[in-house]
Amino acid sequence: MKLSIIVPVYNVAETLERCVRSITGQGYRDYELLLVDDGSTDGSGLLADRLAQTDARLTVFHKANGGLSDARNYGLERSHGQYVTFVDSDDELAPGTLAAVMAVVAAHKDYDILEYPVTERPGRADCHLFNPGDEEYADAADWLSEHGLAHCWACNKVYKRWVFDGIRFPVGHKFEDVLTMGRIVAKRPFIATTGQGMYLYHWNGGGIMAQSHGDGLLPLLEAQVETVVRLGLDTRDSRWHKLYMDMFTIQLHTYRATGRILLRPQRVSLHRSYGAKGLLKAVLLNIFGLKTTCRLFKALKR
Repeated sequence: MKLSIIVPVYNVAETLERCVRSITGQGYRDYELLLVDDGSTDGSGLLADRLAQTDARLTVFHKANGGLSDARNYGLERSHGQYVTFVDSDDELAPGTLAAVMAVVAAHKDYDILEYPVTERPGRADCHLFNPGDEEYADAADWLSEHGLAHCWACNKVYKRWVFDGIRFPVGHKFEDVLTMGRIVAKRPFIATTGQGMYLYHWNGGGIMAQSHGDGLLPLLEAQVETVVRLGLDTRDSRWHKLYMDMFTIQLHTYRATGRILLRPQRVSLHRSYGAKGLLKAVLLNIFGLKTTCRLFKALKR
């Protein structure tokens, strides 16, 4: 079997069938689909059982509630594919995605991880496309420098199974994707990106990202800092300035709510890739320094 698709399921009765149909309706067929019911109380588990009766590639597991990371780990440990991917149960794969990305994988057996595009909030006026294009990164750290921590979703990637050897999603932590991807990148896998396929990420108003602001973003900043430390990156090197600016944005909101500063003070180069707001932040950072800029941001946001 080529691919294991792991879908954690928890109280998603309204979206689960849409998610599953987006996978089983793909032209690509060489996969197993593992639905991990994480103690749902809204009938999602029964719906998963019913869906599994229509397709032999579906296997349903029922377990006590342990959270997203625990459900992903449970699926990982019971999967059999040469490659692994994750789909959240309120999201979808666009038609033809699996065939497109697995064709790239088949043509490049040296790729350990293949990342493909994401549309956030599809169908909405504020939808956003992240397309990493067709690139190769023999040094996985270079992959982080290209788009910073925008890369750290777990779901829009196909992984060789070995990259999870000794690694599991941290149970009980918010922003587990950032922590896990940092630990995977520390293994220095060969990472490639493609413009083929599309992961459809439906913004969940009850989800972590939608509800996190201020002190709720502190775990994200902690995860980002851990990733940088684990990889041994010196963010004073201009190669990592985009990554630092990603963290700096979260630092501003965290300081506003908690008064805590986790980043090391430094200057950054000015680059168009930051965007207009990012450039303004970089200028203020270079003129006033980290702590004063955080204080200014807090004062302006009152």
